[in-house]
Amino acid sequence: MKTITIQTRIDTNLKKNAENILSSIGLDITSAIRLFLTQCVVQRRLPFQAVAPEEQYNEETLDAFKETEEIASGKIKPKTFDNLSAAIKDLDSEG
Repeated sequence: MKTITIQTRIDTNLKKNAENILSSIGLDITSAIRLFLTQCVVQRRLPFQAVAPEEQYNEETLDAFKETEEIASGKIKPKTFDNLSAAIKDLDSEG
């Protein structure tokens, strides 16, 4: 089968976040793109519902995503707890 190369420019954080998610399910970017395109052809449409992030996630969830990215990049340190009770107490204090 003859193949071609596709090049695209994407945001560095988007690529890094996508790679982390994809690797957790055993895929790399190239395989995911191949899977996406194959499903577009098989289904003759986008293989998922396209939803704007602000419609998909509420503000609290978007804040949690941002905090997760900041922890992963080392910008902020994650909270740690010695036991479950301390973690629950912290959650309760956040309201």
